Amino acid sequence: MQKKIDAEILFMHIIITPIVWAKLTPEQENLFLDKKSEINAVKANLKDLVERAQAMGISANKLLVYSNGAERINKYVESEKVDMVVMGSHGTYGFKEHMLGSNTYSMLRRTNVPVIVIKEGFEHSSIDTLVIATNFREETGKSFAQIENFTELLKAELKVLYVNTPDHFVETNDILKIGQSFLDEFAAYNHEINIVDAFREERGIIQFAKKTQADAVAVITFGKSDLLQYFSPSVTENLIAMIDIPVISLRKNTF
Repeated sequence: MQKKIDAEILFMHIIITPIVWAKLTPEQENLFLDKKSEINAVKANLKDLVERAQAMGISANKLLVYSNGAERINKYVESEKVDMVVMGSHGTYGFKEHMLGSNTYSMLRRTNVPVIVIKEGFEHSSIDTLVIATNFREETGKSFAQIENFTELLKAELKVLYVNTPDHFVETNDILKIGQSFLDEFAAYNHEINIVDAFREERGIIQFAKKTQADAVAVITFGKSDLLQYFSPSVTENLIAMIDIPVISLRKNTF
């Protein structure tokens, strides 16, 4: 993906330390040999990642953050002017924060930049088909346009999806009318409007992604639902837990 969009990769690692490690002298560091050994291993891994990326012709850098456990990645994403974050998830469906990891969970809730979450074991090397799940609300227009542009940079196919649920049911003709008006205003290209009926947003997205053999899914998140069904952060978290392909989470009017 980096080669297609010509971006620099910043490998970031946050390590929990019992005290303010950066202020310790070398002699004081020796009082915490286990932590010192862990830090040295992390530094070696970051160096290896940068060297591997550079050997592939990729511009890369590294950042090691010492934390007392209260700091969050989004603080450094803002200070480093990061445009997009790629993070991993692990395990199976269950308690969200444990499954996602506290840092990933925090990023989905707090950051203003897109977050791509990739499941452990995912092996695809490219995104050729991307599904964007949308409710066609005007305030999502900027984010939709940026996803469309991102898809163009990747030279991928974008599939537009509306999930029609019983709680927020809208007749097909109305969805198509609203959707076409939205696309006329915010899309640079013509897109087919795909509609899936499902009991929950996550189920509809997963069903459509499987049917179209999509490589990734993008969701624009908000707060709570209204009559035209917002996608809340919890929907995105459930989707990540239930789907095997990467999920791109965007907050409205960001990117």
